Amino acid sequence: MTVTLFAAVVISMLASSVYSYPSFQTKIPNGDKVPSPCNRSTIWMGVGHHNPMGGGQLNPFGEDFEDNGFTWNKTICQKDSDGDGLSNGQELGDPNCTWLKGQSPERTMNLSHPGVCEPFGSTICAGKNTWLTNCNNTKFDCPAINDSGVKNDTLAFPPTSVPTDETTYICHLFRLPNDSDADIIAIEPVIDNMEIMHHMLLYGCSGDVSRITHNESYLCGMGGGMECNSLIGLWGVGVAGQCLNPQLGFRIGPTGYQYAVLQIHWNNPMHKPNLTDSSGMRIYYTTQLRKNRGEIMIVGQDSLEIPPGNNNVSFSGSCAALCTKAVMNQSVYITSSILHMHLLGKSGIIRLYRNGQLLQVIDEVASYDYNTPTMIEFKTPIEMKPGDAIKVDCTFDATQRNTTTYWGEGTSDEMCYGFFAYYPQIRDLNFCGQWKSVDVCGTKTVMSERCDLPAFLTNTRSLPTLCSTNCSNSKCANAVNAALMTGCQRDDDVREFIQKRMGSGFFDVLAKCALVQPPPSAVCTTPGANQIPSHCSQIKSYAGSIPLMAFVIYILRQF
Repeated sequence: MTVTLFAAVVISMLASSVYSYPSFQTKIPNGDKVPSPCNRSTIWMGVGHHNPMGGGQLNPFGEDFEDNGFTWNKTICQKDSDGDGLSNGQELGDPNCTWLKGQSPERTMNLSHPGVCEPFGSTICAGKNTWLTNCNNTKFDCPAINDSGVKNDTLAFPPTSVPTDETTYICHLFRLPNDSDADIIAIEPVIDNMEIMHHMLLYGCSGDVSRITHNESYLCGMGGGMECNSLIGLWGVGVAGQCLNPQLGFRIGPTGYQYAVLQIHWNNPMHKPNLTDSSGMRIYYTTQLRKNRGEIMIVGQDSLEIPPGNNNVSFSGSCAALCTKAVMNQSVYITSSILHMHLLGKSGIIRLYRNGQLLQVIDEVASYDYNTPTMIEFKTPIEMKPGDAIKVDCTFDATQRNTTTYWGEGTSDEMCYGFFAYYPQIRDLNFCGQWKSVDVCGTKTVMSERCDLPAFLTNTRSLPTLCSTNCSNSKCANAVNAALMTGCQRDDDVREFIQKRMGSGFFDVLAKCALVQPPPSAVCTTPGANQIPSHCSQIKSYAGSIPLMAFVIYILRQF
């Protein structure tokens, strides 16, 4: 990071402002509550800096505050640093300039940024925000929506109360136009309350939607549910909309999606009451069907643990070669890519590998900004073959955090994902990523390069039933022995993954019953056992007339 030092006499003070801006937040009213003018659902933590997270060059308010000796008084309070007609005190909740450090400000709501002239497009602000290069209000531009025969339908929430919780995921089921087959060719956000908007996702429904709440919004998780898990639309802060490649469309109608779930993530970091929202998406569709049905694939890492105080922490998540071999039966073609992290995101790169070798860089973001993500469109789609791998690398800067940051759904949590529009649609390719080293291939398949995880899960799922009364029956013995042969019980990531999703009962039964089974030599002669010859040979070496204690030690080592 390059730090601009304005004068030798204030080097030490300015270095403090760069690296310890939380102390400067306490020197101005509401210093930790100033909303970002780019996205009012997020906080501009370094109020005096160009960078919302603090550090680096000062903005107009930061320059004035420095000139005033980093002191809040009537002089700086009455000044209009950004030239928008409001004094710094009015913008920061101290309109009468009476606030003193340690006191509660006169007003803690309806704040605005004292260094950014608003509204952006007004005459009074013309030429005043030239430094604000990371905050653009892009207009949606998609020529295809003007083609003959293109219709549109708005999928918007009814006016809905926003909880005071910081993070809320809320969903609504919509019936899509279904008079005849049609293809969605573009999606545009319809934003009602930008103050609390974080992102929106639209999921096509292929299953029975009778169990989903109709005609009203309902609290939900990150996905659209098992019935609605095909991602066909996305919007995040800074994204103008989706204009799909001419080669693909998202099919709706009698042979396509007839229902869709719209999920909205509301972010209310100031826990404001009495907020409402009726945002949504406008879909553009045509009965002139595109050549290919498409979908959006998510690739990334589902487990993050970012220590505080470090400015260069990296994680990666892959759609591994073993996943694409298992799920794909033909090549797919990627038409767009977007990298997604949260506030700690610093940089990222997405790569495509073939036969273990780098084939090409799909996307590289040297300086990531949560408020202005960039969607890359590929005029020539990128081919991904069965056996190829996509790797998403994310680097985070946690120098301003004093606690560990984990993967999570909240804005203050973190994520590391790439979103890719592709065609033709492949069943169960909507998510292809990792939880630590465990490969998650869609909604039904998990694998690991370290052990035969599918075989392990097949055998352990039945253990609580087969071994419920005793461990000596043959079905229990066969399941226990087959599970041990995979070696997965020795892998820490696999154990933690299964325990988080299925509980610890499987390992408890496996450990208990493994101690009372005869040597598992017979299992190695059963069909499929030759998949892991190293384990079979190891087990066979223990299958002779060895002392019981030696075999018990062997079993214990399996855990």
